[in-house]
Amino acid sequence: MLLLRCYPRITDWLFDVTSIDLRFLPIYSYGFFVAMGFIVAAAIAAWEMRRRETLGLFNYTTKTIITGQAPKPLDVLLNALLGFVIGLKLVGIMLDKTTFSINPQAYIFSMEGSWLGGVIGAAIMGGYYFYSRKKEQLPEPKTEIIKIYPSQQIGDLVVIAAVLGISGANIFNFLENPEDLQAFMQDPIGSMFSGLSVLGGLIFAGIGFGLYAYFKKIHILHLFDSVAPGYILANGIGRIGCHVSGDGDWGIVNTAAKPDWIPQFLWSNDYAHNIIGAGVPIEGCLGNFCTHLDPPVLPTPLYEFAECALICVLLLSVRKIYTYMPGMIFLFFLVLNGIQRYTIEQVRDISDRNLIDVFGFHLKQAELISIIMSVVGTLGAIALWQYYKKHPHRVDLQKK
Repeated sequence: MLLLRCYPRITDWLFDVTSIDLRFLPIYSYGFFVAMGFIVAAAIAAWEMRRRETLGLFNYTTKTIITGQAPKPLDVLLNALLGFVIGLKLVGIMLDKTTFSINPQAYIFSMEGSWLGGVIGAAIMGGYYFYSRKKEQLPEPKTEIIKIYPSQQIGDLVVIAAVLGISGANIFNFLENPEDLQAFMQDPIGSMFSGLSVLGGLIFAGIGFGLYAYFKKIHILHLFDSVAPGYILANGIGRIGCHVSGDGDWGIVNTAAKPDWIPQFLWSNDYAHNIIGAGVPIEGCLGNFCTHLDPPVLPTPLYEFAECALICVLLLSVRKIYTYMPGMIFLFFLVLNGIQRYTIEQVRDISDRNLIDVFGFHLKQAELISIIMSVVGTLGAIALWQYYKKHPHRVDLQKK
């Protein structure tokens, strides 16, 4: 069963279920679920932003575009170059799966591949771009002014969340686990997605969103309110990736007898075939990922997914009540996310965590940040509520 053992790569699961062997493709489970999280978060955020746009709570900006122009040589060249790289690697992988499977990352960032495939790819993509633009070309190009709403800029926000989120997650992880910095310096690509600090990613992504909203003249509080429910659900989906891949994000040892009413996958797991090689060898297993934990542990990533999904539902259920009190949903998110993370940290494995001494309390980095988030969220919500109560005209202005 998917939840009772690890599949470091999606293709491992596909082979186990269907016998279709695509294991040479490096479609890692954690990355797959993180990508799904980004997609879900973007969809929820865009949906909520469109609702607020119909209420007039988001302003639009304008952009001047020119349609019907002849294809530009530089654009044709860039598309051909992209097609060359895709063809070089894709055809090369299909012709030499063995070399690719040994070290996929090194292969991708090398000059290895099929040069014939590259030429064909360049011809296809460059030619298609030239044909499509030529087909749309007008005798006289038109100049149009179009409206751009924040929901149409969700792609920019996804890029910000990905770049700054991963950067922040790595930086906070290095602060807690300095030894990971050396591994990153030796293999930046291979180490980029290991040992990430979710809260560090949240902080950096939040700063990026704030700056983006400022320069794009987007109402920052409505933006944060719109993004919060999707973000917490994306966090939970990412934890499913942690669980499926077995990346070490599990709980403390649990050898207690299982009650009959609790499914085994929610009670304890030995994370067989985990991606980090933790535990003891699996007898008779050959190849990669041949270890399991002994004794088994609590499957905390599944608990986190359930908590995050519940918080998402709660935020979505009250979003209409606080639509005209911008900032409240985000502050609720801070409180609930802080509580969620602090509680789960009490049953997570801390054998490799450095503790911080705060007024005599020995706290993990995540616990400290969680406490700060909940305190800031609570005080902020009280202050904002009092502000709207004392200045009801501000709420009325929002309604208009």
